[in-house]
Amino acid sequence: MKKKMSTKKKLRFAAVIVVILALIGGACYTVLIAPYLSQEQWVYIETEVVRGTLTVGVEESGSLEYGISTIDYDLDLSVTTSSDDDDDDDDEETVEKYLKVEEVYVASGQRIEEGDAILKFTDSSVSDVRKLLEAALVDARSDYAEAESTYELAVLEAQTTYETSKVAQSYASEIYEYSSSSVSDNIASLQIEITQMQAKTASLEEAVTEAQENFNDFLYGSEDDTDFEYYDYSALEELYQATLALAEEEGIENTANYMQIMDLYESKMSQYNNMVSAVENAQDALQEHLDQIEELQEELAQAQAKEAIGQLQASQTYEESVLEGENAQTTYNAAVEDLKEDLEEAAQELEEIQDQLAAFEEFVGDDSIIYADGSGIITGVGYEAGDTLTTSGTVISYAPTGDMTISIDSTQEDVVSMTVGDTVAIEFTAYPGEAYEGTILSIDTTATSRSSSTISYAVVIGVNGEEEALQKLYGGMTADITFITDQSADTLYVSRKAVVTENGKSYVYVLSDSDSGEYELQEVTTGLSNTSYIEILSGLEEGDIVYIASTVSSVEEVEDTSSDTTSTDTDSFDLSDFNMEDFDMSDFNMSDFDMGGGMSGGSAGGGR
Repeated sequence: MKKKMSTKKKLRFAAVIVVILALIGGACYTVLIAPYLSQEQWVYIETEVVRGTLTVGVEESGSLEYGISTIDYDLDLSVTTSSDDDDDDDDEETVEKYLKVEEVYVASGQRIEEGDAILKFTDSSVSDVRKLLEAALVDARSDYAEAESTYELAVLEAQTTYETSKVAQSYASEIYEYSSSSVSDNIASLQIEITQMQAKTASLEEAVTEAQENFNDFLYGSEDDTDFEYYDYSALEELYQATLALAEEEGIENTANYMQIMDLYESKMSQYNNMVSAVENAQDALQEHLDQIEELQEELAQAQAKEAIGQLQASQTYEESVLEGENAQTTYNAAVEDLKEDLEEAAQELEEIQDQLAAFEEFVGDDSIIYADGSGIITGVGYEAGDTLTTSGTVISYAPTGDMTISIDSTQEDVVSMTVGDTVAIEFTAYPGEAYEGTILSIDTTATSRSSSTISYAVVIGVNGEEEALQKLYGGMTADITFITDQSADTLYVSRKAVVTENGKSYVYVLSDSDSGEYELQEVTTGLSNTSYIEILSGLEEGDIVYIASTVSSVEEVEDTSSDTTSTDTDSFDLSDFNMEDFDMSDFNMSDFDMGGGMSGGSAGGGR
């Protein structure tokens, strides 16, 4: 009787059968099914024709950067007070109280609006600081009032001394002016008299000239420029000889005629003498006049010399008085400056403590709470509850909503078409299809790379938009920027993937039969295009549906479908546990198996 196979061996044998069947199935798939599945299949994805503005230009990518604003704590809360030690009034000590944080209302990454509460200080710490500053303000006001009183009294004393010196100086000036004016009056009188004498000189010179001209007329019978010396008596002899010659011409030969000639001669001699006297009298009068002028000029010179000496003496006396006055002024100024320094120092201390108190009150407000001075995203919080503000620091830092920039590097070929102030189109990867605008803020004129193959320049773009749209943006978001070189407004456009080009013409796929799912190409006329869209000039209408055609293999479809099915669970059986040596084919009996799917075994004792 043949030994029956154990249950364990039966299980191992069943596993072998499964492996053999799997190998047979794999071979069938490879030979019969796989070639069919590897064939490409067409897939159509619908897209809509839309109307809007299509922009074309240079495209770059960059990351969003935030400008950072801060609310800082930089208050000086220290005050200097006098020591209580009466023996040393100069001893001073510095006293300082500190603010303490009670609660912080914000955290990093949180969006805040202008006016939101940031943190609150403890009421006790605020009260302690306020009392310290107010007490220091009272002391500063008292010190200033004392310094002001001392200053005013000392200035009054210095002013009295100064005015006394100035009075003496003013008398010296009057004495000097009187002395100078009396001498000046005498000189002026002499100058007037000389001027009048000099005016008369011309008439006397004319009298001399006239007497000389009359004398020349007497001698020569005509006016000429003959230079005649009337003391030369040879001229009279010539006159006598001329008279005799005249008598002879007229036939005067007797004594009577001679006497006539002599009478004529004596008459001429008398006239001659009269002429000479007239000339001499005129010259004497002129000379006397000139002598008088000379005397007056000497008297004027003496008066001017006396004036110079008197002015020198008066000036010396005056300058001595002025010097005394100036010394008084210097003394006064020095005293006032010393007193003014004390007063200004007291005023400065008063102003400083007033500024300290005002800055403190503005910082803590009425409710000891610091509020946001702008909106944005918090990037850092400097303090937490329980902290004491012993040093300056940043309370919060935040990225303002309106201070967003994107920096890109543009090639030298593209940057020449860009200008600061130009508008650019921005699309963020996180928000596809949402259009943002930006403005070129700066273009660096220094190249960021100087290699022979790449030269680029840094371009900074500011992001524009409504507050609601900008609040959706976060630092580090990537964006595609289009530097607009051309655009078409109010035009139709569609995805570039939907347009097929054949033989120089453009087509799109449209659904020709919805029942059978057949598609056909429809010719269109295209215009501008960028990396994503292309303009449709004709052939389609707004809202039309076209299809993007692409091929995909059947294997990919099967894999996509099979990825959703449940895999065979093989965790319960490991082939490595199977050992063919443990299996004896002679133990195998087909009657032990139910081919219907169940395994027969009967009871423990059955079949024996």
